[in-house]
Amino acid sequence: MHTDTHDAPAGRETLLGYRVGTELSAAASFGADFSSGRLVQLSLEHLTLHLESRAVPRKGQAASVVVGEGERWATALDAEVIGVNALRPEVSLRFVAPPLDAGRRIVGLLESLRDNGLLLTPETRPVWREQIDRAERVTRICEALASRQARGVLRSRDGQAVAEVTCAFFEPLQDAFAWNLHGTLPPGPFTLEAFGYSSVVHFQVDAARMEGGLLVMTTPPSLVRFRHRWLRRTQASASCTLEFDHPLWPQVHVRRGLLDVSYEGLSFLTQPGEDLMYPGLRLPVMEVALDGHAPVRLRAEVRNISSTPHGRRCGVSVRPLDAQEARAWRALVEAQAHPTTKVEGDWNDATWKLFERSGYFRLPGKEPEKFTSLRDQFSRAQDKLQEAPLLGYRVVRPADDGMEATLSVLKPYAGSWMAHQLARHQPPGSRSTAREALRDIYLRGYEPTQADPEVKWFFAYCEANVRWVRYTKFDFATWYADTGQTCLVPFRLMEGEVDSVWTKPANITVGTPTQEERASFFARVAGTRPEAYREALDLVPERFDLEATRTGWGDAGLSRERELVVARHEGRAVAFAVFESAQPGLNLFNVLDGVRLVPLEEDAKPEVQDAYVALLAQASEWYRARDRKVFVHYVEAACVEYAERVSLADLGDGKLWVMSARLLPEFLEHLCESTTPRAA
Repeated sequence: MHTDTHDAPAGRETLLGYRVGTELSAAASFGADFSSGRLVQLSLEHLTLHLESRAVPRKGQAASVVVGEGERWATALDAEVIGVNALRPEVSLRFVAPPLDAGRRIVGLLESLRDNGLLLTPETRPVWREQIDRAERVTRICEALASRQARGVLRSRDGQAVAEVTCAFFEPLQDAFAWNLHGTLPPGPFTLEAFGYSSVVHFQVDAARMEGGLLVMTTPPSLVRFRHRWLRRTQASASCTLEFDHPLWPQVHVRRGLLDVSYEGLSFLTQPGEDLMYPGLRLPVMEVALDGHAPVRLRAEVRNISSTPHGRRCGVSVRPLDAQEARAWRALVEAQAHPTTKVEGDWNDATWKLFERSGYFRLPGKEPEKFTSLRDQFSRAQDKLQEAPLLGYRVVRPADDGMEATLSVLKPYAGSWMAHQLARHQPPGSRSTAREALRDIYLRGYEPTQADPEVKWFFAYCEANVRWVRYTKFDFATWYADTGQTCLVPFRLMEGEVDSVWTKPANITVGTPTQEERASFFARVAGTRPEAYREALDLVPERFDLEATRTGWGDAGLSRERELVVARHEGRAVAFAVFESAQPGLNLFNVLDGVRLVPLEEDAKPEVQDAYVALLAQASEWYRARDRKVFVHYVEAACVEYAERVSLADLGDGKLWVMSARLLPEFLEHLCESTTPRAA
């Protein structure tokens, strides 16, 4: 059996300015002391000098610095010692109020060094590397590359890019992978590097041929995927611009068009001699504007400057100034990253109509008329979420007659997000495919959660036999199950009506657990449930009571509760129930108004089955007191005799899908590959 391997290398090194890979000299005067040496690091605000003498200055001491490359540089700049390493010996100095012309001369020197390959720019290392050997995964990835006509480059044995390529077609039955070649074919073997949704795929080509003007090769037996950032960058529209005043020289005003944006960064083409950019430069205020959106004010830091065929590219990390700017920035980014979907707006009526057309109300065990009374609750809950997007939101894909698809995302636990209420119905005359619609709403639903600093897990209660869910969520969880970062837990979903006749067995008492009993509950859960399950659902002692979640939801006017109840037989604890409730109308199938049963002994024992019945009867009272009409029960027991003794409606088989947030970029890549329409 093939096993895909993966790891998460360390992130990119941060560096102020540039390290200099040359014997460029510099000299510094520290009062009466004069020291020359080799320039180690240089930016427009500082330099680091490796001294020839062993005498080193003290921190805070004033200095005068001269940087030289032959006779090109002879201007002395005032500086201050900010760091001393006596062992090397090296001294770091900060320029004091350097004049603008000196800054431009330093930039000219740096650009000259760059052009001659003498700047040691920070190495960009991948944050994720994965070896993919499974034949079905390799095929899916190749199909997606062909469908999107993915761009790529050919690299010779020494790693040099020698030609650009564009994917033309993939025919797995004919074992043919074809590319348009823009350049000269290198001698084999060579590496093909193709750009996916948010990563780069590499594979070695040992043999290839030109056929009909195309470069044709066989299907690669394996691929290596690299990802260099946590968040995907999306191409910025032509009307998206940034501007700011330079923090060292306020008379320098920079205004440029953006190349790309993400929730935490952006890039633009810079003119070094005019903009005076360098890695590590911090910008107190940067303003980004897009037609149709109010300008957004951000803090920014230059992370890298690289060479491209079109000029120097400046990559910047950004952080909104406050909560209002954060919401505006998110809207601006999503308007460009997800133009076919929307989150804000009054979509309650259109969503309800989509539920009716799509058959959502006809899922197993349900009839449409049972949902009518929930419509007002649904609208009120959605209106509250509109004001609390950090707790949840609804994604819609508008259509001419209202809406084509929707997906809701909710944060019901401290670090976990739940996807739910997926529905789609293709309007008459629509040119989009089901794959396109599902891809768009899923990407819009999951991507914003990456900006949540608390995000740790994702989960969903899934029907067990839906092909789309198997193809996306279940397959993905299976691929990564050996890492402990995913799990699939089967259950049978049942529903109870609180006004039914519930009888508690006389040999069972139900009550609040003691501290010792609580400890036995957590020990039992830890011994019988996967870690991903326990952590994602906050079934751990430190978060079980949902204190932080209840506070956050309460501030938004939303209710959230959880309680642990114990069932005792002859004074001995034999089983527990976890009762949960959430704001009415958030989920129309009440998946957060649910009961979990956890036995301390083998659940086939008669007293455990009796305990289950008593706990479900207690649940009916608990939910009735909260004005609920129904609750759901996740049947996870091996022996389900108890379920036949109580009034529960069977809603069908399901699986609880859980995934670590560390796998989200890979899951999004997989979603994109799985939902990309097949090439003609």
